Amino acid sequence: MSIEERRGIETIDRNQNLLIVRAPIESVAQKLSRARRADVWERDIYDREIEITAESYIVFQFRGHPWTLVEQLNYHPGSLVFGEGDAITLSWFLSTRAIYYKCSDTCGYIGYNCYDRGAFAEMLYFEEEMDLLFLSDFREVKAEEIGSAFRFTFAFMEEQDIYIPYVYYENVKVGNRVNLRPKGPTLDDLVRSDFERVDYLGIR
Repeated sequence: MSIEERRGIETIDRNQNLLIVRAPIESVAQKLSRARRADVWERDIYDREIEITAESYIVFQFRGHPWTLVEQLNYHPGSLVFGEGDAITLSWFLSTRAIYYKCSDTCGYIGYNCYDRGAFAEMLYFEEEMDLLFLSDFREVKAEEIGSAFRFTFAFMEEQDIYIPYVYYENVKVGNRVNLRPKGPTLDDLVRSDFERVDYLGIR
C-alpha cells in the first residue's frame, strides 16, 4: 500500500504520545516553535544528522496526508508538559482540528483529546480495569455504546483521515548527533519523497 493510502493506527503494542494537527508542516512547526520558545528549528532533516538538544521534537507530514504529526523526543525537567495544552494552542492559533493521542501497551491504556479551533470536540480514555471515559460535542455517542475502545479509536483515526505509524528513533540522547529519519517496520522502505517534510525543533 502506498503512503498516500495508509490510514488508521499501525499498532497499539507500544508506548506512544503524539500531537496530530490538521495543517501543513510549515504552519505546525512555526506555531509550535513559538509556543515552545524553541531556539532550534531545522527544516527538511530527512536522512541528515541533527545534534539532540535538552528538549526536542520531531515534526513530520506524509505526502498526500492533511495532518502533521509531532512527537517529543526529549523532555527537559521544568519544561511545560507536552500534549493536551499543545493541541489546544495549535488548534486555536491555526483555526483547525488538533488531537493529542496516547497509548501504552505497558500500562494498558489508550485515549485521545480532540479540539476544533481551540474548543473541546471529543475525548476518550480507557485503561484496563477502569470504566471507559468518553465525551463528545459533535456526535451523539455514549460510553456504554462503545464496545472496544481500541477499535473505536482506530475507526476515529481512519474517519479523520489520519495515519499513525509505528515509528522509533535511535540514540536520542542530549549532545548526540543522530540521523532522525523516522524508522519502523512499515517505514524503512520509504524514501524522502514519501514525506512532505521532516523537521526538528529543539530547546537548548
